[in-house]
Amino acid sequence: MLKGKGISKGIAIGKALVLKKEKVKIEKNIVENIDKEIEKIDFSVNSLIKETEESIDMLRESSNNEQVKILEAYLMILQDETLTHKAKELIMNEKVDCVYAIEKGIGEIITNFKNIPDEYIAERAKDIEDIKNRIIFKLLKIKENNFVETEPNTIIVTQELTTSDTAKINIENVAGIISEIGGTNSHVSIIARNKQIPMVIRIENIDLKIKNGDILIIDGDTGDVHINPSKDLVEKYKKLQIDEKEEKRKLEEYKNRVAETKDGYKVEVSCNIGKISDLEDAVDVGADGIGLFRTEFLFMDLDKMPSEEEQFENYKIIAENMKDKLSIIRTLDAGGDKNIPYLNIEKEDNPFLGYRAIRLCLGNKEMFKTQLKAILRASAYGNLAIMFPMISTIDELRESKKVLEECKKELDLRQVKYNNKIKVGMMIEIPAAAIMAEYFAKECDFFSIGTNDLIQYTVAAERGNTKIANLYTKNHPAVIKLIQHTIESAHKNNIFCGMCGEAASNFQYIPLLIGMGLNEFSMNSSAILQAKKTITELDKKECEKLLEDVLQYSSDKEVEKKLKEFIVS
Repeated sequence: MLKGKGISKGIAIGKALVLKKEKVKIEKNIVENIDKEIEKIDFSVNSLIKETEESIDMLRESSNNEQVKILEAYLMILQDETLTHKAKELIMNEKVDCVYAIEKGIGEIITNFKNIPDEYIAERAKDIEDIKNRIIFKLLKIKENNFVETEPNTIIVTQELTTSDTAKINIENVAGIISEIGGTNSHVSIIARNKQIPMVIRIENIDLKIKNGDILIIDGDTGDVHINPSKDLVEKYKKLQIDEKEEKRKLEEYKNRVAETKDGYKVEVSCNIGKISDLEDAVDVGADGIGLFRTEFLFMDLDKMPSEEEQFENYKIIAENMKDKLSIIRTLDAGGDKNIPYLNIEKEDNPFLGYRAIRLCLGNKEMFKTQLKAILRASAYGNLAIMFPMISTIDELRESKKVLEECKKELDLRQVKYNNKIKVGMMIEIPAAAIMAEYFAKECDFFSIGTNDLIQYTVAAERGNTKIANLYTKNHPAVIKLIQHTIESAHKNNIFCGMCGEAASNFQYIPLLIGMGLNEFSMNSSAILQAKKTITELDKKECEKLLEDVLQYSSDKEVEKKLKEFIVS
């Protein structure tokens, strides 16, 4: 048996199809005719654009809407002229050949994306890397497979499955995916979860350990992979497949069900989204609202600052689709760690602690006001709220609200309608804000706890650093006490407190948050139904007792053990 990490749940039994990719060695060569090298790049990019458009048309005909949406985003990257700008500069300044220039020029963009602490955004580096490799293949005239034949119950085995690969595969015949490289929020894993295809990643040299035609069992929950299993093991997993289908059918019953504990404590289970295209999934699973709309994607997908009108149209779509359900729009959370070229932000030694989020917005007030006016205008069409990220001082909150009031006055002069009583809240993701939560709560309408950053700032462990992954834990007693203090401070001042970090969807952690009295859980759409089910099976009084016990511990290992025991019992 091989052991990996499951990132799309479920069990698959099928025959292996091993996809191997040619590796290219790239050397630096000096050229005379730089115009010819630039022409080669333009020709190759235009050829890929045409191929991608054809793939989109083909998928649209077969009603593969999720793949269409993802390939459309992929196409936008291809069509962005800034993609090859650095490569062309290298050709002009250093007279290097086009292949080397693409490797280095686009490679720099990939590095910038990989350094972004938001995993969802950092995963876009995979798409850019895929595009870079395909451009190089075009330049070197290496032929790509246009289509991969798949039989029913095929399990794809590869070092890495890219977005463009999925367009060449009949995804309807794919029972499972095993990939050495991959991430939870890569486009391929999103497709796998939406199509309910089990997927396992992080098995080294997987394409050498499995042969074409091997019979495989993969478990997307545990990350287990069995090669050529016994008949008894196959029968065991077939029974588990039947149980799994029944469990999925039962989860559907929670779509429009209120998330309420057995003793009557009601909470909202909302959805985190990064793009307008994510709205469909939020509506499909019966999300109680949008707990977080990451507006930075709107800025990152363009090669220039989005206008007030462009932003307004996006926010309006959210308002109209979610209607009376609260939708929280987070203002631009970008900066030194999320490189948006046209913002011309200086490179920083420690971008996690640098000029980002609300600090960037308050330093660029016209950009900030453009966004705030767009959100205000959209608030006339539905139940929107504004949330400020990375607030660390009361002065930042006050200054942000002051800018918002200026925007309201400007809209009044333009005689533009908006919700004058729009709710204004803030992220609690910095320990200083959590400690001072009681004072912040007096000056805003709600909190949303961002556990991803709160954890790393509290325990001084970067969440993307695998060498210290054991230190980055939501179970640290200090993290738990900061969350508890934040929720208590919110309730003391009669405002609601939500959570939009990954901890909100962890089924072992949910009882602890219920015990604290969290009002709203916000998560990716794929986790919503399971979260609702978990909540309805809990008793708040028992969860409060769990909290009392956990607060006595000084070790995260003790906390983890107690949470596991509680779920089992």
